Amino acid sequence: MRILCLAASALLAASALTGHADSYTFTISTGSTSTTPGTTFVVSGTLTGTTDLSNPANPAIDLTSITGSGQGYTFTGVVPLGANSTIAYDNLIFTDPNAIHVDALGDLLTLTSPIGTSLAHVYNNGTYHVDVFDPNEPVDITPFAIDSFILTPTPSAVPEPSSWLLLATGILAFATALTTRKLIPRFH
Repeated sequence: MRILCLAASALLAASALTGHADSYTFTISTGSTSTTPGTTFVVSGTLTGTTDLSNPANPAIDLTSITGSGQGYTFTGVVPLGANSTIAYDNLIFTDPNAIHVDALGDLLTLTSPIGTSLAHVYNNGTYHVDVFDPNEPVDITPFAIDSFILTPTPSAVPEPSSWLLLATGILAFATALTTRKLIPRFH
């Protein structure tokens, strides 16, 4: 019984680590391209996601929300996986500061500007890119080269309520294991 309770406590502690949301500040700087000569953009803000430890050597988060703006553009959301079948994307952000932060599938985001709400596909196929889809002409894409993509962890002062619940449940299980040991007599 004690081993079972300790195993349950360990499982709950592990799920608390994987179930919390991580927040990062980001800055994306784009340079001019042949379709946007002389135009550069700097967009910064905060992105949030849940920890994805499928590859411990390259930790990531599953992107769930984004806020940020710059030069007339505002990131307003993340397109959920499977919601858009015309673009391949995985919404992963790789958090190692020395790693490439998005893969070739990249992230699909909503972006508002003076002309309306667009889709922005941020990806890396050897270098960083963002394709912005015109909301009035969905087949019209403006590609931008991303000169830099800086990601910095945002310290979280207050854990999420689900993290507190998991921690409390683990402590309760551990206390139950100790109490059960004292109340049940041992037979030799």
